[in-house]
Amino acid sequence: MPDQRLEKLAQILIHYSLEIKPGDQLEIRTTPLGQDLALMAYKEAIKAGGYVTNNLSLQGGEELFHKYASDDQLDYVSPVRKLITETFDAMLVIGAEYNTRSLSAIDPLRLSRSRKATTELTKIFLDRSANLELRWCYTEFPTYASAQEA
Repeated sequence: MPDQRLEKLAQILIHYSLEIKPGDQLEIRTTPLGQDLALMAYKEAIKAGGYVTNNLSLQGGEELFHKYASDDQLDYVSPVRKLITETFDAMLVIGAEYNTRSLSAIDPLRLSRSRKATTELTKIFLDRSANLELRWCYTEFPTYASAQEA
């Protein structure tokens, strides 16, 4: 039986925070730890008539990328990420971290380089958000890692 608290939170996120309407394109982004809430949000968005794309980050993936990526890979901007940022109506990010300090051992110059590569996407995101062309919401799903930070 689904957790009623997650159902209620999903309803608030989809219907109040993001105001998903029929035909809206929505990206839901999280980790496997946030999948229960993501599934409830997915259900609510589908019921509201939205077109939903799910994006699941793998545990340790960001750390592995920054540790082993070549300079070209650090500079690369995914055309899929760019398309979503430029065209989707709404984004829901559910923070559900395995390890809040997973990048602490990564060379800060490598982190900076990959962040610099996404500067254009950040500008597009902020401009679209400011112009009310993109609705977005970030929520935190409780995990052991986030509890340790509290």
